[in-house]
Amino acid sequence: MTGWAERLLCADHVAVIGASNTEGKLGYLFMQNLVSAYPGNIYPINPKQDRILGLQTYPSIKDTPCQVDLAILTTPPGAAPQIIAECVAAGVATAVIISGGFAETGEKGSALERSLAEIAGKGRLRLLGPNCFGVINTHLGLNASLGLGLPEKGGVSLITQSGAYGMAAFTRSKLGEIGFAKVIAPGNKIDINEIELLSFLRNDPDTRVIAMLIESISNGRALFDEINRTTQTKPVVILKTGRTSSGQRAAASHTAALAGDYAVTAAALHQAGAHLVTDGQTLLDTAAALDKQPVHKGKRVAIITNSGGTGVELTDLLTDHGLEVPALSGRLQDQIRAFLPEQGSAVNPVDVTTQWHRFTEMYGSTIRLLMESDEVDIILPVLLQRSALMPEVSERVIQEYQSAKAGDKVKPVHVCWVAGPEADNNKKRLQDSGIPVHPWPLRTAKTIAACIGSGNRKIETSPKKRSRPEPVAGNGWLPMDVALTLLQEEGIKTAPWRYANRVAELGSVSADLAYPLVIKAIRPDLLHKSDAGGVKLGISSLEELMSAADKMESLFGGGPYLLQQQITAGVELLLGATRDTNFGPIITFGIGGTLVEVFRDAALRLAPVSREMAHDMLEEIKGQQLLDGYRGNVPVNRDGLARFIAGFSRWVDESAWIGQVDMNPVIANGDDFTVVDVRILAE
Repeated sequence: MTGWAERLLCADHVAVIGASNTEGKLGYLFMQNLVSAYPGNIYPINPKQDRILGLQTYPSIKDTPCQVDLAILTTPPGAAPQIIAECVAAGVATAVIISGGFAETGEKGSALERSLAEIAGKGRLRLLGPNCFGVINTHLGLNASLGLGLPEKGGVSLITQSGAYGMAAFTRSKLGEIGFAKVIAPGNKIDINEIELLSFLRNDPDTRVIAMLIESISNGRALFDEINRTTQTKPVVILKTGRTSSGQRAAASHTAALAGDYAVTAAALHQAGAHLVTDGQTLLDTAAALDKQPVHKGKRVAIITNSGGTGVELTDLLTDHGLEVPALSGRLQDQIRAFLPEQGSAVNPVDVTTQWHRFTEMYGSTIRLLMESDEVDIILPVLLQRSALMPEVSERVIQEYQSAKAGDKVKPVHVCWVAGPEADNNKKRLQDSGIPVHPWPLRTAKTIAACIGSGNRKIETSPKKRSRPEPVAGNGWLPMDVALTLLQEEGIKTAPWRYANRVAELGSVSADLAYPLVIKAIRPDLLHKSDAGGVKLGISSLEELMSAADKMESLFGGGPYLLQQQITAGVELLLGATRDTNFGPIITFGIGGTLVEVFRDAALRLAPVSREMAHDMLEEIKGQQLLDGYRGNVPVNRDGLARFIAGFSRWVDESAWIGQVDMNPVIANGDDFTVVDVRILAE
């Protein structure tokens, strides 16, 4: 055993510093947890007692007979520096600091944390915490946590910054809803972080699914890369708290406004292949389902119900969460209808009605046919009251599931459960057989939707780097003529344009362009020109041009003007980029125009974006029907647009100097993509 992670989670020798015989103290709880199940060597550290829970005590960590793999500190925070120094001197490999009173309390606590990190770093002692729940390895019997007793064994490993969710894991496990391999709480992340833990669990044979509750992210790109590697072989389910933080960056462009803090984080986690959820209940529900069920390969759900109303409710909820409840083919309906009562429905939802004496056959035969059909991807029996109370119905569901599994024709099966505690034995039989059971339709729909996930698309950044252009204005924004020229040099088409430094030049430069024209006032502090009256469209003569310029001069004073040939046909799109401090360059695509921030219809991805990823972005936006020839417009070539997005993203990835790009609108017309307005911020 050489690695720090093995010595933390698979320790042979564990010491409890601050061990106690007094019930109610942390030192007693941790000793009790270890004595009850842990098969390794336990060393209670307490200079004032001879024996604790029947075990010999030691005055100090340096007095133990063997080198300690894991030291658990249950002592007050002020004692931690000296204890950590003693652990370093004794050659301890890892330490878990349970106590609070560190960075979460203010600057004094932060200084204490920094001193611990410095002491441990010099001695190569790895620290978990402080202010944490601890660690658990159910397959070893190691419980070095605040939870009393071990959770049930299973394939889910939980990384949680919240100790409360560590406790919730215990509760859900004892109810038979989820089984755990490991539970790890990094707390304040003084040293060991979620990225390192994820890397270990990726190769851990006992871990089949990884669930993560993340409060803060210190290295977003490294986390993205590790999730991306992990999801090649194991599902990763993530709850990122702090979604509604008001501390988002001030936006100087539409793109930056759309790429808020959580929006970027969610896009990155989604792109890395994670199953993203928004609440703790769904986090554990989804992890448990993915641990028990085969891979969810599609979104088509077949519902079997003994309540028509519940079937309709589920259909609505599943659709709301991005799933499909397709009508079954006539042939399949005929096969199902053969064993339904006359008043039943075989369309989907399949309604077996209230003829309870036939429930077993109707549920079982329908599941068998759906398993063999290529029309659906997920099977969802609703067991409500009478059907839930009948053990023979649950047994038949289990039988059909296991039979399909044995024949390698199995599809994911989820049960929507609506019944009282008197039916709990039947529910437990389903759960023990590997079938997830979800109370009520809403929880069922949320969990199934989260199980679908986002797929995994690996990205590789380009080693090529491009130099920063000159000149750059004092505020970092490129002058408009420089920005447009830069796009043209990259092969990005722009509307034909000319630049005039003052009104007197407009007549001569306009001669090179064809009417109708657009005039734009270019001023350093004029961010959204249309909103301020700095744009005039549809100019059909020199007289109209000069009149518009005079009006802008009165509003904004003297300064440059941009003249462009007006693009009259096509769909207005937005394509832009921001450089996030955590994740790096982020590409934003959506329906453009002046109301882009009102509708907030955009898809985000980390750069570079492949053509396949770009197609995903097109499918993600709500207004995608505008791309397909809405109301007689020319349909946009989606493959051409995907190539355009991918090429733009490569340029951004290779140009580390780019802070923001805002191309809005880009006019898309068939195979043609023309940038009408652009702002570029150099960093």
